[in-house]
Amino acid sequence: MKAFTRNIVLVVAALVMLLAPACGGKKKVEDDRPPQTLIFYFTGTKLSFYFYRNISAVKDAVRGDILGKSRILYLFQNSSKTQTELFELKYEEGLVKEVLLQTYELPAVMDEQSLSYIFNDVIRQAPSKSYGLVMAGHSTGWIPMEPESTRVEGSRIESVGGAGATQQLTHEEYWRKNKGEHETRYIGETYSSSSSHGFDLSTLSNALSSTGVTFDYILFDACFMSNVEALYDIRNNTRYAIGSPCEIMGDGFPYDKVIPQLMLNGGTSYDLDAVCRAYNQHYAESKGFSGSVALIDCTQLDALAAAMKKVNAAAKKDFNLSEVQAYEGHRDHIFFDLGDYVSKSCADNSAAMAFRQQLNRTIKSKYTLDKFYSNYGYVSGYHSIDTEAYTGLTTSAPSEVYTTDYKQTAWYRATN
Repeated sequence: MKAFTRNIVLVVAALVMLLAPACGGKKKVEDDRPPQTLIFYFTGTKLSFYFYRNISAVKDAVRGDILGKSRILYLFQNSSKTQTELFELKYEEGLVKEVLLQTYELPAVMDEQSLSYIFNDVIRQAPSKSYGLVMAGHSTGWIPMEPESTRVEGSRIESVGGAGATQQLTHEEYWRKNKGEHETRYIGETYSSSSSHGFDLSTLSNALSSTGVTFDYILFDACFMSNVEALYDIRNNTRYAIGSPCEIMGDGFPYDKVIPQLMLNGGTSYDLDAVCRAYNQHYAESKGFSGSVALIDCTQLDALAAAMKKVNAAAKKDFNLSEVQAYEGHRDHIFFDLGDYVSKSCADNSAAMAFRQQLNRTIKSKYTLDKFYSNYGYVSGYHSIDTEAYTGLTTSAPSEVYTTDYKQTAWYRATN
């Protein structure tokens, strides 16, 4: 009897050992995707001279063997208006190699379907645990490519037309760039009435959403993109956004200094505040102007909109709009400092204080010099910044131009 029992125990033990792997579940599959993939989208061809220099600066950084298993890809048009190419920068034995991954045909006019296809294919070719995105090119913030108004409400031509000449400017006249000493940037380009590679922010947002990816950060190497109306449109596409409240010079971000901050610890981490500091310090040392930049936590923008709605509903106090810090050279301004505007216009101390507290949660970092350069307006040049009033995030709420289009923005609808 004892022998029988012992045999039963041995059989049961053997069965347990045989079944243990099945009962223990499947073996954990190791995630071997790169920790981070950084994607550059260089839009248009008019800034190609500067784009080539940007890519060269990225290569200089990559030569420091900083990528680890992470990747850097970039989309670039060269001189073509019909194609864009996808390259990867690889570090091998002290050298940086450019590998062509894909060539995409471009439509005459960029549309959401084409932009979505490009972004989806880039993500397909570069599976990763996390993503960063750099949008480099021309931009006018939230202003649509084709505004509803053919004339810009409130804009005047007095400065060139002389006394009594008060006709409104067209959209093209308002954004006419002066042939000055310095080149500045904006997102997308219009080549002719039938050819354009520009796109509105809603188009960009929908294209990014179609990938199913929420980016860790989007760096806007383009003018006026630290703008609350613009960032509100892409708030669900990225955790953080980096941009300037004013124009970015043609040279753009100093990528030899920026890329090492985006590829820390073998590409496994990044320091976005250090990216902003590098930008500010670069322009402080190289030019002495146009070093304004901010880091925005996009997850806080809905709460900021709620706080702004209370400000808009609160009592107002008299203020002089010309005393609110503005960030372009137009005679009739479009981009005003958001914090400065609320501080000067809101008579309800409680609402103003709650807004300021939320603004501080939204703006994670901000840096500026005491002046910026603008290539817009009928007289380009340098404009002062009140560093005490500077918050790094702009609004067009008090502007008297583009008022019809402004009321169609998501930010306006959320705050009024």
